[in-house]
This record gives sequence, structure tokens and C-alpha cells, in this order.
Amino acid sequence: MFRQPLVVEQKVVIAGREYWLRCSLQEQAGLQEAARLLNSNIAQVRQGAGHLSMEQSIVLAALNIGLQLVTQQSPQLEHCQQRLAKLMALIEANN
Repeated sequence: MFRQPLVVEQKVVIAGREYWLRCSLQEQAGLQEAARLLNSNIAQVRQGAGHLSMEQSIVLAALNIGLQLVTQQSPQLEHCQQRLAKLMALIEANN
């Protein structure tokens, strides 16, 4: 029986340029979605600030995505920290 490779080469297109990346089979769909998200953000930046170079647009789009990720995780992180503090207080109270 043939086994599927654990790592494959996957083509993504970012800002019209092709890149070949290695990833696991499980990561393929996520990689394509990430490229789609980045391209969408690049298009938004270019629409709002067409005077920027493509490199500047890509960097700004990546920063926008990073900021979204950080701000989305902040409420979850704060909630986890609050729960952890309560659990630690319970443990200390029972000792």
C-alpha cells in the first residue's frame, strides 16, 4: 500500500507572486485560507493607501492581521487569567 507523504509542497499566491511552501497535509487548507486572508488585507490596504509600495502594503496588511489576532486573544487570555487566579485562591484556601 502507498502511504501519503507527511509533508507536501503547497503553492500559495500572495500579491500575485507564487510561493512554494512545505506543510503537513493537515495544514494545507489552513495555509490556503491564510494566503486568502492576507491577499484580502493587502487589497484593502492598497485600496485605502494606493501610494504605498507593494512591500509596504504587505507589511501593513500583516500587521493588521497580527493586531486582530492579539486583540481577539486578549479577552480570552484575561478570562483564563481570572479563572486561574480563582483556582489558585481556592487551592490556597484549602491548604
